[in-house]
Amino acid sequence: MRTAAWTAVTIIIILVAGYAFTTGGTPAREPAGWLTAQKVAHRGLWTGGPVRPENSLAAFDAAADAGFAVELDVHSSADGVTVVIHDSELERMTGEDALVEDLTVAELGDLRLLGGEQRIPTLEEALALVDGRVPVFVEIKNEGDVGALEDDVAAQLAAYSGEACVMSFNPYSLGRVAEAEPDIVRGQLASRFKGEDLPWYQKLLLANMAMNWTSRPDFIAYDIDALPCPGVTVQTWRGRPILGWTIDDADELAHAEKYCDGFICNPGALGE
Repeated sequence: MRTAAWTAVTIIIILVAGYAFTTGGTPAREPAGWLTAQKVAHRGLWTGGPVRPENSLAAFDAAADAGFAVELDVHSSADGVTVVIHDSELERMTGEDALVEDLTVAELGDLRLLGGEQRIPTLEEALALVDGRVPVFVEIKNEGDVGALEDDVAAQLAAYSGEACVMSFNPYSLGRVAEAEPDIVRGQLASRFKGEDLPWYQKLLLANMAMNWTSRPDFIAYDIDALPCPGVTVQTWRGRPILGWTIDDADELAHAEKYCDGFICNPGALGE
């Protein structure tokens, strides 16, 4: 009986230790206060038309002027320049039947967002425009091999004089940034991944943040439609701020306020 009891205790200890390790344990540093100091404008303070489209310099400028933090998405161009756009396909925002990664930064610069005057900016241009007025949340969009994109984002944010952090659904992207520039604040994006074309085990690991051992995040950004969530509650107990995404209106904001410390919002929830 004693042997069986000790075996059970040993198994429980191993499981608890394994869970603590894979989900990132306790963060190594105190969270930055600016992470949750104001609402985060998702892709900037955009409008539905071509005057101020999402992820445009006009949308970022409007968000900064209104006092909202700026969230933006980055990909790498064919010639290795970090550019700001959400989709890897260009059709929705520019009408061009091509992928971001297949065009050079010059070719991307010739395109116009939603047929207006705004174009696809580079990360360098976006950071220069915000110029420290509000925090910047840079989401790395990379489902492939990590490397050049992460290194360039890390280098630009390390040289940036304002408050900025990096986020990604890809824990390996965050791990690469941590290796290159460990002082940069990192956020693990996660959800239940319903409807995503991923193997079940990847959904299980990512939804429960079981890859935090490699991303070593300072905060968690979680889908509000999946809250409450036991894994998120554990991260809260450990001291990581929880940012909820993406909040569209006052009702969703009220829901997110029950579980989150910060809020990534579309214009309808920004009160503008």
